[in-house]
Amino acid sequence: MDGFSKDKYIFSSRPKIKVVKDINFSYGKQVSLFIKELRLYGITNKSLINRTPKYETRNYLLNIALFVVENNAIFEEVVSKRDIQISKLSRVTGASRSIIENWRDYLISYIVLFSNPNYINIREYLNIQERNVDESGISTNVKLNSNDMEYTGISIKNEKNYSDILTSIGEFIRIKNNDSDKKVGQELKGKERKTFKHYSKIVAFLAVIIIVASSVAIYLYNENYTTLVINSNAKIVFEINRFGRINEAYSQNANNQNMIDDLRLLHDNVDDGITKLFKYLNEQKKLSDKDIVLVISGHKLNEDALQMLEQYIRDNNEQKDNKKIKITINNMGNEKKIDY
Repeated sequence: MDGFSKDKYIFSSRPKIKVVKDINFSYGKQVSLFIKELRLYGITNKSLINRTPKYETRNYLLNIALFVVENNAIFEEVVSKRDIQISKLSRVTGASRSIIENWRDYLISYIVLFSNPNYINIREYLNIQERNVDESGISTNVKLNSNDMEYTGISIKNEKNYSDILTSIGEFIRIKNNDSDKKVGQELKGKERKTFKHYSKIVAFLAVIIIVASSVAIYLYNENYTTLVINSNAKIVFEINRFGRINEAYSQNANNQNMIDDLRLLHDNVDDGITKLFKYLNEQKKLSDKDIVLVISGHKLNEDALQMLEQYIRDNNEQKDNKKIKITINNMGNEKKIDY
């Protein structure tokens, strides 16, 4: 097996004899076959268009692809498995796993293109040269990446507003269309049309913001901020978060704990949950005859945080036949009696 050289060939921007002589020169059949063959490997236009490797990375992938094609054992394995054996290829070429994994679709596209004689015209369109010892890189016009830059390449897909092209320096690019009268295999020229890759950094940034914000919100939601203890026949304790929701509800009395579980008070608004509890205890005639004390500690509840409970007690006590409910709320030292 010949040794691998990562710098043997490059995609060159230097002028070469133009291969496409006119728009009637037929690349269409070859391009259609090429795209169909890529699908056998699970590669779509979208996967190629959405991410474009930098120039030096494309050169690296080019040399790996040519190495694979020239070595039958590795090539046959790729064809039979319809995939790259990443560990093996990394070992024999010295290429990092991340390069092979991240640019799998580009690499396989090059392998397919260079291995099939049916794509000879497409290969000839690519401007591939041996790297000279004194050649440091690429001409300035390929480095440019501005909104004014125009790309030229063979069309591999056409839609009303855009075309996907393969450029002579190995890029799969989506360009804007001026009209819909385009043919697959035709050489097209146009400015790049924005795709997901242009917004990926913004999307990633927003995703990080959402994850951080969600993590903070979850932390704050699950943090116990206020403790409310009902001192009656047996103590019942509520742990409340800063949003006024019940995080925990428990009692050392087993019967009370079963009752709390049955009422499903967790995540209720504190006013809803406490009112639901008092209503149940009252209906089951389990409220204490003595004054019931609610003690709030940790952080003070708002003055109107238990309005529903007060209204329930008022409505209950206004009925002559009902047993009167009397409670005292100690809100961080501020006492309030509710005994309508």
